[in-house]
Amino acid sequence: MEIAAVIPTLNEASNIETLLEGICSAHPHIHAVIVDDGSADGTGEVVQRCAQKYFCDGISRIHLLERGSKKGYASAVQDGMRLALSQGATRIVQMDADLSHDPAYLPAILQKSQECDLVLGSRYIRGGGTRNWGWDRKVLSGGANALVRLLLRLLVRDCTGGYRCWKREWIEKCDLLNLHVEGYAFLFIALERCYHAGAVIGEVPIIFNDRQYGKSKMSRKIILEAMRVLFGLWWQRIGKTNRG
Repeated sequence: MEIAAVIPTLNEASNIETLLEGICSAHPHIHAVIVDDGSADGTGEVVQRCAQKYFCDGISRIHLLERGSKKGYASAVQDGMRLALSQGATRIVQMDADLSHDPAYLPAILQKSQECDLVLGSRYIRGGGTRNWGWDRKVLSGGANALVRLLLRLLVRDCTGGYRCWKREWIEKCDLLNLHVEGYAFLFIALERCYHAGAVIGEVPIIFNDRQYGKSKMSRKIILEAMRVLFGLWWQRIGKTNRG
C-alpha cells in the first residue's frame, strides 16, 4: 500500500461501512487500516464484510487489526501506522471512525500532501468549521485549541484535530511510534514535535460533523491526561528557553 488511512474503532458498527465506502470511493489506491479495540457491536464483522468488496491489484484495500481490548486512542493510531509502514506506505492519513471526518476531503488533503510533510484537516481556517455543535462544545474546542497554540508556540490554526496526512519520513524522524500517551494528547504532542523539527505543515479546510450514531469516546480521564501533558510540554519548553 502506498497510501493508508488509519482508523481506530470501538463500537462503530453503525458508521464504519459508510466511512469505508467513502474512503474507497475518494481515491482508487488508498487502503484502510481499521484498528479495533474489542468492539462488542459487530464492528469487526462489518469491516470483514467490506474487505470482500474493495480490491486493488488483487489485494483487499481494507485491513483489520483486532487488539481485543480497549488500549487507547494513541496506541491504536501507532499500531495502525506500524502495520501501514510495514506494508510500504509512504503517506498515512489519520481519521476518526464516527463520520466526523468526511472522506470527501481526502482528494484535497492528499493533493496538499504532495508539497507538505504534514497536512491538517482544519476547522479553524477560512472555509472550515463545525456542524451540529452546541455553543458549549464550540467554546471548549476553540479554547483548547487556542491554549495549545499559545503554550506550544504553534502557528498552525488547528492543533487538536485528528484528520491528518503524514509523510512516512516524518513519522520516523520524530519517533511518533514511541510516544507514550494514552489519549488525544497524542495529537498535539505529535504536531509539536514535527513543527519544531521544521516540517512543512499545510492546512486544508474541513467541516467537522458531529457524530449521529454511537457514543463519543471522550472522557474526563482523557481530558485530564491531555491537560497534564500539555502543561508538562509547556514547562519543558520554558526550561529550555531559560537554560538557553
